[in-house]
Amino acid sequence: MTPHASLRLACALGAALIAVALAGVPAFASPTPTPTPTPTAASDALTPLVDCVQDAPLGAVTSRTVVLGYRSSASAPVTLTPGSGVDDLSPGAADRGQPSTFQPGEHHGAWLLTVDAAAEPSLTWTLGGRTATIDASAPACTDATAIVLSAPATASGTVAVSASVTRFLLGPPEAGTVAFAVDGVASATAPVGVGGVARADLTALAAGAHTITATFTPASGSTLRPATATAPVTITAASGALAVAADSVVTGSTSVTVHVTRTGASTPATVDFATVDGTAHAGPDYVAASGTLALAAGQATATTTVSLPARAPGSPASVFFVVLQRATADVSGAVAMVSLPAVPVAAPASVVAGGTGGGGAASAASALPQGDPTAHTPVVSAPVGQDLLLLLGAGLITIGGIAGVIGLVRSTRSRDGLL
Repeated sequence: MTPHASLRLACALGAALIAVALAGVPAFASPTPTPTPTPTAASDALTPLVDCVQDAPLGAVTSRTVVLGYRSSASAPVTLTPGSGVDDLSPGAADRGQPSTFQPGEHHGAWLLTVDAAAEPSLTWTLGGRTATIDASAPACTDATAIVLSAPATASGTVAVSASVTRFLLGPPEAGTVAFAVDGVASATAPVGVGGVARADLTALAAGAHTITATFTPASGSTLRPATATAPVTITAASGALAVAADSVVTGSTSVTVHVTRTGASTPATVDFATVDGTAHAGPDYVAASGTLALAAGQATATTTVSLPARAPGSPASVFFVVLQRATADVSGAVAMVSLPAVPVAAPASVVAGGTGGGGAASAASALPQGDPTAHTPVVSAPVGQDLLLLLGAGLITIGGIAGVIGLVRSTRSRDGLL
């Protein structure tokens, strides 16, 4: 060995010893094998699906296109690392571009895989704790179908569902039927129309959790294969219809209470309300109000109040309205009328007796000014003795006057006779 070669070897050994010393592990220790990941509860919710395969001879090579999907019973997305032992293909490369995030529900055509059918006649896709075999026994993509079932997660009363029937490498079929069942009991059948879509309304579903199943049946003579899909739905008891009413208003009321009621109160409901002018106007007759009333599950009544200002004397009877809008439940009575009574004119206070003369003096409580000629002047009674003297005086004056008149007549006649 040359001196230069010996020097290089010594340097390499020294560098290795320094690295070992810094790492704190024995020199030339064998690496610890990486443990194989074990399926978790989330990954156990996954099932791999082989939707179809399609072989295409290309000279000496047969190209195989594989369409794959999955089903997840988890309530949230599940994320796995391809090639980590829980999302692998075998034999050969474990990571071949398969999905890493899996959404809840059933998903077809999630990814495509192309292989050499002669070199890899059979493959296995491991997803969580389940496997699917990819080989020539899978349905041909020209005949395989799949259904995407759309249904609301929760509903009350009628449930509107639709099923979209597809083929993986060709256009959707536009013939055949889709049968809808609830918990395995047939409910409705609809024809497949344009775009491969069938629709139906499912009625009379009892409150609680149910499973809806859609099954595609190809048209007679077709080479297409049937397909099935499921979806969960929870039926809630319908809320009773909402109605609005208002309390009576009496003279002097400063507010009126408005009630929104319903007969069935099993589910929550909300409704907007607003006041609307009638012959009464917001401002002088009532304070405009609006808002949202919420009724919790089991609550049958919700209330609000509308303020009533003091109205001017002489204001006539009038009405305004409270209306319901944008309700989350049926509405049987959307308008309540509030009747405001007439306000009487203020009555004048009693007048205290004043002095003599043409105008009596009004008291401080009188509605009329002092000395008002239109004010009522009561007659002032005099003592009884004084009344008697006045009566006798008047009589004497009257008798004297008559005697004087008689004397005057006689004197005139006597004078005429002398003439």
